[in-house]
Amino acid sequence: MQEDAYSRIIAIGDLHGHRAPLKELFHRIDLRSSDFIVFIGDYVDRGPDSKDLVQELIDLRFSHPNAAFLKGNHEDMLLGALGYSAIVSDLQTWMYNGGAATLLSYGVEMGELGRIQSIWDNGERSAALRKLLPPAHIDFFLGLELYVESEGFFFCHAGLDPDQSIGQGKNNTYHLLWMRDHLYAEAPVWEKTVVCGHTPIEYPLITPKLISIDTGLHYFGKLTAVEVRSREIFQVSM
Repeated sequence: MQEDAYSRIIAIGDLHGHRAPLKELFHRIDLRSSDFIVFIGDYVDRGPDSKDLVQELIDLRFSHPNAAFLKGNHEDMLLGALGYSAIVSDLQTWMYNGGAATLLSYGVEMGELGRIQSIWDNGERSAALRKLLPPAHIDFFLGLELYVESEGFFFCHAGLDPDQSIGQGKNNTYHLLWMRDHLYAEAPVWEKTVVCGHTPIEYPLITPKLISIDTGLHYFGKLTAVEVRSREIFQVSM
């Protein structure tokens, strides 16, 4: 992604199944066709609107092509439960982390969810889960990117090893989806500023080498976006 091709480069934090705050955030940002948007991942789980939110993001791809959609650890867990390659592929782990709310948003009844959870065969259980989601939504999840880079910024969901260069760290998929240690590092050796979410914090963390913007929409009720070059913050509350 070439920075000078866009008037603004805006990263949007973890959404976790809440659609209304995103619509308000777009109004606050006053989105322009010359803007590049990076969604930092974790679109599903915990909130009640995962299905409608994912459809809105799919629609946005056509109305605003200057956008990147990163994979979060929650999309990875969803794909693992559906039988695709993932860091975490255990259905119960996904359910514990909010997956049940996602399936309920797709119209799955609790009784049906319990029946699927009781299926012993992993392949049969995954096949049953895949039938519950529209193919276009599964394609959206499968097409999510692990990271996006520009001249001065590296965007990923969770983070990178602060003791490795970005060139080294970006090959570690587990870190890209699950890393938290970098939030406590005093002097990361990264050659670019890392922009991420994943770890809920009440206020955005902005340093010369790190911009962390998961302000816990589901926990603290705040959705945050940042224009990464100016460090301008946009925020809405539920």
